[in-house]
Amino acid sequence: MTMSTTPYPAWIYRQSAVVPYRWKDGKLDVLIISSSGGKRWVVPKGIVEPGLSPAASAAAEAAEEAGVEGDVGVTPLGRYRYRKWGGTCEVEVYPMLVHHELPEWPESSFRRRRWLPVDEAANEAGHKELGQLIAGLPQLVDPPPQRVAHRQATMATEATEAPRLVYLFRHAKSSWSDPDLADFDRPLAPRGERACQTMARYFRRADIHPGLVYCSPALRTRQTLEGVRPGLGEDLEVRYDHGLYHAGPQTMLSRLRRTPDDVRKVMLIAHNPGLQILAQHLIGSGAEEDLHRLSDNLPTGALAILVNQGHSWKDLAEGSCELHSLVGPRDLDVDP
Repeated sequence: MTMSTTPYPAWIYRQSAVVPYRWKDGKLDVLIISSSGGKRWVVPKGIVEPGLSPAASAAAEAAEEAGVEGDVGVTPLGRYRYRKWGGTCEVEVYPMLVHHELPEWPESSFRRRRWLPVDEAANEAGHKELGQLIAGLPQLVDPPPQRVAHRQATMATEATEAPRLVYLFRHAKSSWSDPDLADFDRPLAPRGERACQTMARYFRRADIHPGLVYCSPALRTRQTLEGVRPGLGEDLEVRYDHGLYHAGPQTMLSRLRRTPDDVRKVMLIAHNPGLQILAQHLIGSGAEEDLHRLSDNLPTGALAILVNQGHSWKDLAEGSCELHSLVGPRDLDVDP
């Protein structure tokens, strides 16, 4: 699931966005927001999240980046491309009829938002192709009298609730240089430390932010967590669990099933062979190449992302997940 010409797997170059709009006094306005650096004007966009359609993923970005909620059209306005992370990101853009604005939102501390007439918003857009898509909005959305019909006709039919994501992360390469050390106390090898730095960059690029981390307390797993922590975001809740040290798959599964249901993303940092067997137990489908790799071995420092559509963590069971991707240091063109 990697691209030979880019340093990261293909899925993080696939993005989606919304152009938020409203009708006010019979005129069509578009909402633009400042970029994260504050130098350009953009629209809400991001990587298409595992388990979500491009439209639903973009709607989630609108709430996080712009603090707006609304109805996302089924038909995209079009696509545009831009260079980032050593490759080309392709962004699928959807119209979104805004019906609610939040006074505060997750990124309100560093983003500004502006409602502008369509032509002004198109001129302010920090990307030429995006500006052209904004300029074409009036030809593709219904005027105010048809608003109800528009909502019924263009609302995305799928539920927008995010699926549950399971991040199964094997510790990085450990050292065997001291034969007198107990297994529990073995540290990471220099190769493992470098791999953690690489995976931390990948986590940051791929927006991997678990709400909760279960971690074996062995030295190599704790050092792995600390090595990738800069890529996992702030306010990370970590639970060190002695039961996870060389645990079997059923023990790991029981920990995951006890996760509070308000947590949507959970990471488990542990050891083989239990971690690999757990992944094989949970996966019902996924990318054929990655499934084949899992049947062989889960490499040190590798992350398997599993998608679960259940209503509760208690629903985790054999075949209940889809394998979204399997990525290790070797896939990122670095010394593993």
